[in-house]
Amino acid sequence: MSATGRNDADGLPLVLLAGTLCDARVFAPMLRHAALAGRPVVHYDMTGVASARGLAERALSQVSGRFIPVGFSLGAIVALEMAALAPERITAMALIAANGRDVPEADHADRRAAATTDPGVLVGEVLWERSVAAGARHDSALKATIVAMAQSQPPCTLALQTEVALTRSDKRPLLPIMRMPALVLGGAEDRIAPPELQRELAAGLPDAELVIAPDAGHFLPLECPDLCARTLADWLAHVRTLA
Repeated sequence: MSATGRNDADGLPLVLLAGTLCDARVFAPMLRHAALAGRPVVHYDMTGVASARGLAERALSQVSGRFIPVGFSLGAIVALEMAALAPERITAMALIAANGRDVPEADHADRRAAATTDPGVLVGEVLWERSVAAGARHDSALKATIVAMAQSQPPCTLALQTEVALTRSDKRPLLPIMRMPALVLGGAEDRIAPPELQRELAAGLPDAELVIAPDAGHFLPLECPDLCARTLADWLAHVRTLA
């Protein structure tokens, strides 16, 4: 886990939770935006644990006090787990390309088989067209970043993170107890966590703002970082007025 910025009166720390085979690079373009300049940030290590609950419990033990989780994809699953385990610690949460459901048992074997694929091949070839919007499929720099993240993860990361995804519980019944402000941000062209899942989450959370980014796929923090940064900053400003 690494930190940047200062935890001062400007706001509580944003605990950034990356997605499968991702790391801090998935958030880097967002954080460079002026709208988020100076925000205290903690990059949480999403490797080494095989359950969402385990990752959430480890994060809660490593980050002191109250904070704001910002989860992308698998990271959003862990953010929801944190909100269920310790709602008193979560001032607010941002869920990007999230899925509050569990994974049907019938899909587990295929998902575990896919986890034996070379990580770079999986994200750069097998899942590529489902991962980004149609207009981004020929963006070689975007693909290079996503593949580089996947290839640089520790051994067994894909297998462990697949277990995190497969063994998570359905969070929909628990959404009503997550009364903290929430931002639900999705991509209109996301084929992995499509907009209907974002609408479902926002409808189930008591205090949620829903934003669907046009012309964006699953990797919207990299596909449209300026929009994501402005949306997050505007929402954080609103959260501060409620504090």
